[in-house]
Amino acid sequence: MDDEDNDYELERQKTIAENRRLLDELGFDATSVRIDSPKPAAVGLKAKPSLKRKDKVVNIEPEGPRRRSGRLAGLEASSEEIKIKVEEEEREREALRVVARRTREPVMEIAGMLEDSDEATRGELDPFLQSLAASPTARDYPTTSMSAADAYAEPEAADVGIQRLREAFKDMQLSANAKVTSERVFTMTVHPEKTKCVVLVGDKYGQLGIWDALGPAPEKKEDEDGTGQGEEDDGEGRIWRVQAHARNSITCMRVDPADGAKLYTSSYDCSLRRLEFDSLKSTEVFSFADEDMLITHFDLTPSGQEAWVADKNGGISHIDFREGGERRRWVVQEEGRAAKLGGLSINPLMPHLICTAGNDQHVRIWDTRHLTKLAPTAADRLDVPKRESDTAAHVETHPNSSIGNEAIAAHMAGSKGKGLMRAAYQHGKSCSAAYWDPWGRRILTTSYDDKLRVWTLNPQSLMLDSPLAASHFQPSRVVPHNCQTGRWLTILRAQWSLNMNHVPHFTVGNMKRTLDVVAATGDKIVSLWADPVTAVPAVTASHPNRVDHVIGGNTSGRIQLWTSGAPA
Repeated sequence: MDDEDNDYELERQKTIAENRRLLDELGFDATSVRIDSPKPAAVGLKAKPSLKRKDKVVNIEPEGPRRRSGRLAGLEASSEEIKIKVEEEEREREALRVVARRTREPVMEIAGMLEDSDEATRGELDPFLQSLAASPTARDYPTTSMSAADAYAEPEAADVGIQRLREAFKDMQLSANAKVTSERVFTMTVHPEKTKCVVLVGDKYGQLGIWDALGPAPEKKEDEDGTGQGEEDDGEGRIWRVQAHARNSITCMRVDPADGAKLYTSSYDCSLRRLEFDSLKSTEVFSFADEDMLITHFDLTPSGQEAWVADKNGGISHIDFREGGERRRWVVQEEGRAAKLGGLSINPLMPHLICTAGNDQHVRIWDTRHLTKLAPTAADRLDVPKRESDTAAHVETHPNSSIGNEAIAAHMAGSKGKGLMRAAYQHGKSCSAAYWDPWGRRILTTSYDDKLRVWTLNPQSLMLDSPLAASHFQPSRVVPHNCQTGRWLTILRAQWSLNMNHVPHFTVGNMKRTLDVVAATGDKIVSLWADPVTAVPAVTASHPNRVDHVIGGNTSGRIQLWTSGAPA
C-alpha cells in the first residue's frame, strides 16, 4: 500500500473515532443507534401528492441471437459446453419465431413468410417455385373405360404386377437425409414434377418445409469461429422454411391435380390456404370463425376447383374456389367425443363419392349429391363475421350455412335419403385414416386396433343409388400392423402411391423404425432402414411419377429419401 493510501486510511479512522465520541457524549450506543422518528410536517403547508414519473416506453425491435467466436476470444470449450451454447441459441431463435407466428393475413407474399434462410437461399426460392409452375404436371386419373386388368383387379394381373414392383424396389438406398422443418412432421406430400424430387412437409407449428432433395446443396458459410452453420445442415439439397399458417399444426397438403402449380394446406388454425407458385402468394380460401372447429383433413376434386373438408366436430364442408362459389357444411356424425373425422378422400373415378374415417371407429362412403340437394333453412344459415385486414381487401372465406346432424339423420331415414351413406364398416378401435386408391376401386384404412385394411370394390356396384349390403363391404385384405404411436409420435396413416404404372401399393411407418412398402394384396414389398434412421418415420409419402422414390419423416423434422436408381 503506498503513502497516499496510508494517509486516506488514517483520516478515515480518525473520522470514525470522532463520531463515536460524539455519540457517547449524547448517551447513545454507537453499535445499535437507529433513528425512526418521523419528520414533522411543515405547519400551514399542504402536502403535495407525489407524482410518479412515467418511464418512457421504448420499443425495442427483437434482434436475433448473435454467434460469438470462442476461438477468437482465446477460449477452449468442451463439447458439452458447445452443446449447451447451441441449445441456448436455439431457444432464443424459437422465442423470436413464436413472436413471428401471428395470425396469417388473408393474402401474404411468400417472401414475407420465409424463416431461417440466408439472403442467397431466400433469393433462390422465387425462381424455384416459378419453375415448377412453368412445367405443368397434371395428375393421372382413371377413366370409366378402364378395364379390371388395367386396374390390377384381376389375380393374374396382380401377380405379375407384384413381381414387377419388387424389381423396381431392388437395391434401395438412403439417398438424402436432412432436417427440413423445425418441429415434428405432421403431413407430407411430393410434387409430381418428374425431373425433380420436391418434398413438401408440414410440421406441428404451421411451418411448411420445401426440400429440393436431389438438387444442389447450398454453400455453407463459415461462422466467426471458422465452423459451418450447424450440425443440422446436412448439405443434401436446398431447404426453405415458410410459416404457412399460424402457430398450429398443418394437418393435410395437396398439390393442385390440374397442373401442379398450386399447393393447398390445412391447419388447426381453422383455415385452408392456397400457395400459388407463379404469383408467389399465399391466400386463405376457407376458414371457420369458431376456433374450436379444427380442420383435420381435406381433398381436392380432379378439376382442382373444389374441395371437401373434414373437421373435428363431425362436419364435412364443400368449397367451390370459383368466383361466387358456395361454402356449405353438413354435420354427418353425431356431435360428441367420437365425432372427430380424422380422414377424408375423394373417389378419383366418381368424385361425388367420398370416404371418411372417424373416431367412432367407422369408415363410411358418402354420396355428396344428396348433401348438395339439402337446402339450408333460415336456422342453418350462418352470420358471417366481418374481418379487417392490414394487407389486403377483405375476402370472405367462412361457410355460409351449416346443416345439423338431426336434419341429416332425418333425410337418411326417408326414402329419398337412403343413398346418402353408401356403406359403413366398424373397426375395433378409432379409424385414423381412409383413402381411395388412384383407380377408385379400393379403400385403405388405418386403425388403432393395429390393423391396416384394404377394400376392393366393383365400380358397377357404386353406380346404384342405394347402400351396399354389409356383406359386400368387407375388407379383402387385413394386414397386422402396430399403430400404437403414443403421445409423442404423429398418428400413422398408410398412404397409397399415386403412381398408376405399377400395381396398387402403399407406404406406412413402422414402430421398428422401418419404412414399409406394401402391395394392395397385403404382400410386403420392402422394409427400408439404415443406421442414420434413429426415429420412427411416422409420416410417409411417395413420388407420384417415380415409383422408387419414397420418403419418411419423423418427430424431429428430419426427412429421409429412399431411391433405387431403377427406371420409374
